[in-house]
Amino acid sequence: MSTSLKEVFGISSNLLKSYVLRHHVDDDFKDKIELTDHHIVVFGETKVGKSHLRKKYITPNKETVEIDCTKGVDLYEIYNQILYKCGIETSETLTSSIERGTRLNKDAEASLFQFLKAKLSGELTETQVISEVARKTIPKTTSVRLVEALKEKNIKFIVLDDFHYLKLVDQYLLAYDLKMFYQSGIRFIIIGTKINKGYFEKFNGELSQRIDYIDATRWSEEDLKKIKEKGCEVLNIDISDEIIDYFIDASSGIVAVYQQLLSHFCIANNIRKTNEEYIVLNDLDKAIKCNENYYLTLSEHYLKRIQDIADGERKAKLKLYYYIIKVVLTSDVEIAKKGFSFQYLFDNLKNIHPIKSINHGALTSVLNHFDELQSKKDIFPKVFTYYDKRLYVSDSLFYYILKHFNKEKIDDVLPPYDFQLEFDFN
Repeated sequence: MSTSLKEVFGISSNLLKSYVLRHHVDDDFKDKIELTDHHIVVFGETKVGKSHLRKKYITPNKETVEIDCTKGVDLYEIYNQILYKCGIETSETLTSSIERGTRLNKDAEASLFQFLKAKLSGELTETQVISEVARKTIPKTTSVRLVEALKEKNIKFIVLDDFHYLKLVDQYLLAYDLKMFYQSGIRFIIIGTKINKGYFEKFNGELSQRIDYIDATRWSEEDLKKIKEKGCEVLNIDISDEIIDYFIDASSGIVAVYQQLLSHFCIANNIRKTNEEYIVLNDLDKAIKCNENYYLTLSEHYLKRIQDIADGERKAKLKLYYYIIKVVLTSDVEIAKKGFSFQYLFDNLKNIHPIKSINHGALTSVLNHFDELQSKKDIFPKVFTYYDKRLYVSDSLFYYILKHFNKEKIDDVLPPYDFQLEFDFN
């Protein structure tokens, strides 16, 4: 039976026929589903296979509700979407109770947002956190009416995909509701970037031992080679080891890029569906050309987003966004994968910034606004996020861009004449 290339290699919202089990991830996910009653958080940068992992083991059925946390959606709207998808009619009493538990007045929300941001970025000491929490009004959890309505429909799982689009205050409010859902036997599968182990416990310590985390980021070289083997078997072809080694290195181990390179290479060799006769593809020059073309296409759009971040706030005198991005673009991929520590950025900024005496406070303020800046400039998915005193890459495609970016041509991307600083030292 003939199979189209789009079902085998590339990027798709459906499970590809080249999907392979990563035992350190898949087995862990299955065990958490089958052997615990905990909520599960699947985290990692964009395009590393988080959603595909969930789709493999949590399939749509009457016991599962799937919600996409699209840009701008809030917790109130999410809960109403859940009710709608379950076919539950909402009464005025139920709607009002959900709104009371999910929406704060503007002053309270603004105050809470600043506190949460400082807490997650590591700018508050533990003593300050305890002191501040004591002053905060613990949010009212959503009425048990919502839980009872879901239990009547026998709902077992609620999947929240792209959780990172949910505002920080809504994430905080959800953390308190998660305990109530847990006690009622309704489990959340939360999928997103900007999360690490212990994330929700920072909001609500009572979630300890009630929520598990799975890091879906890492793909080993063996995993990537299995993708090739499984996909090639379906297409009745093979791709030489030399080409595969080149694609693994060229993709920086990012599965989405690797899949795209395999797809483009097949198209370059006129493989668009299962081949009638078995052949081996081994033209390295053609593979190199595929990678070059893919980088040119991707970087044309992607580097514009980097420019927008570097542009920062035009009124800012120090232009720190520009110089931070300059440090990032001239750094090694392996450093980026670990996250850029505050001290790493500070030390490198002192080497390149016209003012050598930049203080910690100025840098802290800019880093704390990295997420807001990207939202303001409509940069989605976000490229970076800052927490725990590290600037993390949240979009895995950036690793590929960074690997192939020509650092000698940085001024072509970040024109220095747009960012000349003028200081009056008199």
